[in-house]
Amino acid sequence: MQQDASVLDDLVVVAFGTQDKATVTGSIASIRTAEIKQSPAANLAVTLTGRLPGLITIQQSGEPGQDDPLMYLRGRSTLNGQNPIILVDGIERDLGYIDPNEVESVTILKDASSTALFGVRGANGVVLVTTRRGVAGAPRINYSYEHGFQDFTRTPSSLDSYDWALLRNEAWQNNHPGVDPNDPVNQPPFSDYALERYRLQDNPEAYPNNDWHSLLMHDFVAQSRHNLSLSGGGDFAQYFVNVGHLNQGGQWKVEEDHGYDPSSFLNRSNFRSNIDAKLNESGTLTTFLNAAGYLEKVNSPNASVGNILRFINNQFPSVLAGPLAPNGEVLTGVGFEGIYNQSPYGMINRSGYRQQTRSNIAASWGLEQDLSSIVTEGLSAKFMGSFDTRSVHDLVGNKNYESWRQDIITENEEDIVTYTNADVTQENTPLSTSTSSAFDSFANFQFMLNYNTIFADRHAVTGLLMGQQESRIRSNDRLPFNLRGISSRITYGYDERYHFEINAGFNGSEQFAESRRYGFFPSVSAGWVLSNENFLRNNSTLSFLKLRGSYGTVGGDQLGGRRFLYLDEIQRQGGGGYSGSLDQGGYIDEAFIGNPFVQWEVAKKANLGLEIGLFEQLDLLIDVFDERRDNVLINLGTVPQLYGLPLNRLAPQNLGSVNNRGYEIELNHRSFINRDLYIVSRLNFNHNTNEVTNSDELPRPEDYAHRYRTEGYSIGQYFGYVRDGFYGSQEEIDNSGLEYLVATPRPGDFRYTDVNEDGIIDNRDVVPLGYSTVPEYTFGTAFNVNYKGFDISVLFQGVFNVSRNFGDLGVRELQTYRDRHTRAWTAERAAAGERIDYPALNTDIGYSHQSNDFFLENTSYVRLKNIEVGYNLPARWLEGKARSIRLYANGLNLFTWDKMRTKDFDPEITSGTTYPVYRVINTGVNIQF
Repeated sequence: MQQDASVLDDLVVVAFGTQDKATVTGSIASIRTAEIKQSPAANLAVTLTGRLPGLITIQQSGEPGQDDPLMYLRGRSTLNGQNPIILVDGIERDLGYIDPNEVESVTILKDASSTALFGVRGANGVVLVTTRRGVAGAPRINYSYEHGFQDFTRTPSSLDSYDWALLRNEAWQNNHPGVDPNDPVNQPPFSDYALERYRLQDNPEAYPNNDWHSLLMHDFVAQSRHNLSLSGGGDFAQYFVNVGHLNQGGQWKVEEDHGYDPSSFLNRSNFRSNIDAKLNESGTLTTFLNAAGYLEKVNSPNASVGNILRFINNQFPSVLAGPLAPNGEVLTGVGFEGIYNQSPYGMINRSGYRQQTRSNIAASWGLEQDLSSIVTEGLSAKFMGSFDTRSVHDLVGNKNYESWRQDIITENEEDIVTYTNADVTQENTPLSTSTSSAFDSFANFQFMLNYNTIFADRHAVTGLLMGQQESRIRSNDRLPFNLRGISSRITYGYDERYHFEINAGFNGSEQFAESRRYGFFPSVSAGWVLSNENFLRNNSTLSFLKLRGSYGTVGGDQLGGRRFLYLDEIQRQGGGGYSGSLDQGGYIDEAFIGNPFVQWEVAKKANLGLEIGLFEQLDLLIDVFDERRDNVLINLGTVPQLYGLPLNRLAPQNLGSVNNRGYEIELNHRSFINRDLYIVSRLNFNHNTNEVTNSDELPRPEDYAHRYRTEGYSIGQYFGYVRDGFYGSQEEIDNSGLEYLVATPRPGDFRYTDVNEDGIIDNRDVVPLGYSTVPEYTFGTAFNVNYKGFDISVLFQGVFNVSRNFGDLGVRELQTYRDRHTRAWTAERAAAGERIDYPALNTDIGYSHQSNDFFLENTSYVRLKNIEVGYNLPARWLEGKARSIRLYANGLNLFTWDKMRTKDFDPEITSGTTYPVYRVINTGVNIQF
């Protein structure tokens, strides 16, 4: 496929080929290189957020090398694996490591017509990545360098030690009502004397005020990227070669003189070489060779990131001393309420490090023969073989460190500070190393017959017949994952007005029993280009109008981690058995009862589309879709007792079903104001909702307010109690007439609604709350303005009707306090009519911590996802030294607007123990020779 823009605008990448945009009858969407390169994200998948209608991406982590986002095409439609297939130049490969400078286009296939060729595994949609190829002409050299800084979009708030201690006392007092303040045994954690020291900070060694986030994490870290490409060729051979290097830093602050590096970072080097050549003078026999690979190192502390952040964000309070004792040893909070027995500083700096080295080589070679002069006009044959390898090498440096504690003895308002080894059995040990490795290989072979011809200037016919065999071997599996099948596509167009298409896949997987291994997945689609009818031709207002529709079935084989569900697993157990026929009185144990009838999921998809072009400047695309997913693999909810086996020993069954439906709206506008000013804008707005229609769920008794927790609701629906204010006093609790079975409420706790009106607050009053974790509405809007040598692009992206439960550590007050907890309920605040943002503080899980609508946040947001400003130096300044030089600056995740009650966490992450999402501010230069 040529790179000329006018040609590309008329062609659309589809499964295993291209089609003229006007003839496409399926639902697809794509973006090109220029849009992808506007984002400085380290992961290519992140750059797609908000740019493609129907694609939902959720970036749950910003950790270097571990930031792969969740991807959904048209939301969730199954209880099992949701991942779309990722194809890079027709071969299933990873997406995250690809350099944006290598990419020609990214296309998503959404309906049955566009994905039926993938048969048993196409139900979740397909993402097609097409890499760049050479164009005949003089060699072109392109070099770019970018350097930027990244920080977190949100940083959890923290309280100074005085406020923290006040709230700790407040929580203690709530749990010890009526305690005599003169009782020498039952006293709050902090005395008035200690509170005054924290307030005045006149003895910071004994009464510190530590901001652990600032002590342990950088505000900004660097990110840089180099890229160099060479392309060109003659009439008989063309080439594109690209090399790149990315260096992404991490936020941990580390000690200098370790002898090892525990910092977080990602270093990635990648290359790609795409070569096309003619093998005869007539050009009827061509060949191509694609070779690509990467080498990356991902470094981190030996302690898990989640565990470190659990202490930084959620536990370690500002009142704890440290991070080091005067002798240089690590201070922990041992002895302080018995829960701060580790140190995040030690976990980062003194526990060792982990370094994962990943490498990949991906190669594809193919031949294509034009058979027009041999067999018939328009017929060609193509063969492609691919072989990929991926290795992962883990190096772990492990060491232990001494944990010291600070002890304070206060006598006559004088403090004596001492430091002692908290555990004499734990010593500073030398670094010990261990290694492990994994190796994967993937082989794919494809053979295609393509047919493309036009009869009598009106009848356009194309055809594809394809056979495919692939095998993937993973180091942790003894048997390869195999897939084999054939696919076909036939299209017919009459007079550029009426278009029909039939797609079908017949393939199978060894995951299923031999007699049920293969399936047939057909689809049909049609399109009517009304603007080519005589009554609409040459219409100056309506430049394009097309109706299209499709229906078909596609399969889904992402059925969980266990393979060969159709096989029984019988284990011999030694000793204590019932049979003397086995040695030592052993016996046979039925560890797993297989399901010989297990099959793929079946997605029945319908799609209707409308495309309108106005004034040769405005394009409107509307798609409405409906999908029913049957044969969803689920664990049985109703099992007769006569089985005599626990549920985890029974294979799941194809009994589930899910309905998923929605619509997508895409609006594109382009306008040449004058020779110097060009404006392009794009908007996509998407809606999808799903409902679990069968999950073999046993209904609860009739006295439950909601008898089902899965069926009839969206996948991932939350349930909990509905709040109705706060209990203002113990008398109010006693006179409520309610019985409390979930926990005992205190004054200042939430008042829950007795939904079923039985006088009892228990699980029968739980109701559906909020939304699912996958948004129902998404949108993206992009603007590009070019004026003379200047250009600016802006992308806003947002999601709506999405919820996340933040009732875990970091939001609850059990082990940490934040700004919102300073406005917790107290009798004094309630009497004064002050703002109350939190129930009465607690030191343990209590009545208010039950699943309820308070901790369930509406995580809808609008984000300034991307902005770029660039300037092309005038040609007269270059004096023939370069074709062009462009200076630019861009940013990622710059601003976020939301209505979350807590602003401590980004709305995309799931908890306080997740590495935060990052923001990037970046500058760069691009030079073309």
